[in-house]
Amino acid sequence: MALNWQLKAEGLQTRLKLGEYLPEVGVGAGALYYDIPDKGTYNTMLFASVKIPISDWWRASHTLKERKYKEQIARNNSQNNSELLLLQMQKTWNDLDEAYKQIEVVNETIKQAAENFRINSDNYKGGIVNISDMLEAQAMLQQAKDQLSDARANYKVKLVSYMQVTGRY
Repeated sequence: MALNWQLKAEGLQTRLKLGEYLPEVGVGAGALYYDIPDKGTYNTMLFASVKIPISDWWRASHTLKERKYKEQIARNNSQNNSELLLLQMQKTWNDLDEAYKQIEVVNETIKQAAENFRINSDNYKGGIVNISDMLEAQAMLQQAKDQLSDARANYKVKLVSYMQVTGRY
């Protein structure tokens, strides 16, 4: 709606300019009563006026053409801005969707890292692997959890951005 205000304003400007070059007609009437003793008198008057701007026809045609061009520019700008807004909305939706999918990927990574840590921990307790392998598996699990925090924060940022672009926030 806000994108159309400039277009409406240009259209009204054109109509105002056109009104300056159209003929003007004025009509009026008046009545007067004289209260003179023994003789009351009425006077009435009717008048009309017509103004036709002949001398400005050439300038008027060029001015109106210029106004029409400005209207077309405003129409093009409005359409362009609408398309840009739609593109921006689609891009922020894609970013939001990608951030959500990133959370799913990180959740799957956490599951794998937790399973890896469980196996390494059991193997360490059984004496099959050394402590460095178990600590490395634990570090990978912690790193995956950190990535989940980052992915969730990124998702929230993308969600707010999408809400702002779509006018819901």
